[in-house]
Amino acid sequence: MLRSNTVVDPNGLDLTPRYAPGWVTFATTYTRLPVEQYLFHPAGTAPAGCPIRIDCNVLELRTQQGSRWYGCKRAYINSELRMVVVGFPARFEEMSGWDLVPAGRA
Repeated sequence: MLRSNTVVDPNGLDLTPRYAPGWVTFATTYTRLPVEQYLFHPAGTAPAGCPIRIDCNVLELRTQQGSRWYGCKRAYINSELRMVVVGFPARFEEMSGWDLVPAGRA
């Protein structure tokens, strides 16, 4: 279910700016780990082993035990020095639950 303040484009991408999380959970071990590094890979530049399609932009969240990968339209560091993510499938519940960036901080 989409939040009332969500902006979705005609292609079904959620364009609402959201903060990338500081913690990720690995489903294989149910381990919750802090993100140590945020990396944005433009389309065609993701490293070998990335499970996202090569023609997609990719946000990589690195932890001590590995990386979580997310396809997105763009990601950037805002004036608060926090990673902001824009443009992911609107039906992707995990990313839809990430904290919204307040107006004026995107």
